[in-house]
Amino acid sequence: MTLPVGDADNPGMSLPARCRPAIVLVLAAALAGPAATAPRQDGRKVSRQAAAAPSYAGHPEARRFAAEAAERRGLPQDWLAQQLAQARRVAAVQKLVMPPPAGTAKNWAAYRARFIEPRRIEAGVAFWQANEAALLSAEQRHGVPAEVVVGVIGVETFYGRITGNYRVVDALATLAFDFPAGRSDRSAFFRGELEEFFVLCAREGLDPQAVK
Repeated sequence: MTLPVGDADNPGMSLPARCRPAIVLVLAAALAGPAATAPRQDGRKVSRQAAAAPSYAGHPEARRFAAEAAERRGLPQDWLAQQLAQARRVAAVQKLVMPPPAGTAKNWAAYRARFIEPRRIEAGVAFWQANEAALLSAEQRHGVPAEVVVGVIGVETFYGRITGNYRVVDALATLAFDFPAGRSDRSAFFRGELEEFFVLCAREGLDPQAVK
């Protein structure tokens, strides 16, 4: 999955487009490894709040998306429609995508100390070693240095320890079909990200309802 990238202090920061394919390739290889060959048993659980939220079953834009994505990418239209029917609109995601209130200037020293510290460095080395082949392949294919990919994954997920509180399919469907008013419309971008997410899941054998 490729989402706009930003840490808690910089939620609006976007990842350069040329970096995204390399990071997706490395994450896909990592997800396909022995430690993640199947979703966790609780991966499909939906919170009561999410279960009460409107689903995208029968949503006209979701139906159109399924038909068009199926034709473009060679995915089964029925499968796409089934996955979207289980996706739910998440109001909190709509709020999180809005521009943050103006704040004070960030302190670089404090930011650096947060991310350049022994535990994260140790985890980064282990991640690099475990995914060396995929990192090399991504660098050769996309021209993005391995250290850039490893650094971004470290900031965004602490090398898999922090994976988010929302299902990817819910978050992307919400922003693809119900992008909030009050800022420039980016629904087209998130529809593209939703399509890439389904392509990734189909290729890697992942359950779209279990990925966070």
